[in-house]
Amino acid sequence: MRAKPILLFLVLTFGLTWGVESYLIADGLSFQGVIDAGAMLKLVAIMWIPGLCAMAVHRFVERRSMKELGLRFGSWQGYLIALLLISLGYFMIYGLTWLLGLGKPDWDMSALLALNVGASPGELSIITLLGASILIGPIGNIIPALGEELGWRGFLLPRLMPLGKTRAYPLIGLIWGLWHVPLILAGFNYPGYPTLGILMMILGCTAFGALFNEMTLKYRSVLLAAFLHAALNAQGYGIWHYLFPNVNPVLGGDTGLTGFIVWSAMAVIAVRTFKAQPE
Repeated sequence: MRAKPILLFLVLTFGLTWGVESYLIADGLSFQGVIDAGAMLKLVAIMWIPGLCAMAVHRFVERRSMKELGLRFGSWQGYLIALLLISLGYFMIYGLTWLLGLGKPDWDMSALLALNVGASPGELSIITLLGASILIGPIGNIIPALGEELGWRGFLLPRLMPLGKTRAYPLIGLIWGLWHVPLILAGFNYPGYPTLGILMMILGCTAFGALFNEMTLKYRSVLLAAFLHAALNAQGYGIWHYLFPNVNPVLGGDTGLTGFIVWSAMAVIAVRTFKAQPE
């Protein structure tokens, strides 16, 4: 394992990300209420910082072929498994949230109607929106997700694998979680819980990150990792938050302890089932 390229990648990625986000927050970027389209585009652009830094270090410092970042489609079976796992995970997470009394569904989705989306309650079919989140959402989210995954799974994962999975996976989770710090402090993911939110983000990134890692190694594709990430975001920022609008983000839902429990269990099962090996 060569430490210098890894450290250079981390310095560039964190320096640029934290610097840009801190500037935007100081310039008035706020997560109170509905996030406007301009702010969302800026957040999407920021997701490409890890990928751009990874490609720069990989190509110009290590002088390696871009193909070695895992830019291949892989097997279609991986994408089918990804859809099934992410969907099953969300059903289990919010089922557990409901079972434990940490939130209950709003079948009318009043929070979504309050956004003036131009639809009547009868037009907001849960089945239709859920299907769109599962099948269409990943396609719309895969480009920004690829920006991150080129960094985390394309560059960082294979370089940390000499440490072994028991060390590499938690270390990637820690790095990925800390990468989100400025936005968490600004109230993006865990409004009202800036400090505890950082811990929960690290735990979450470690849990579902381990699943991403295993799938990436199994199918040797960073595009699959991006698809997993896109599917997670499509449902995480989609129908479930409107169906369960009043869940404490630290305890319930996909960001809370319920999410950590489910993703951890799925990651353990994946590691024992796939027994994936690095290239």
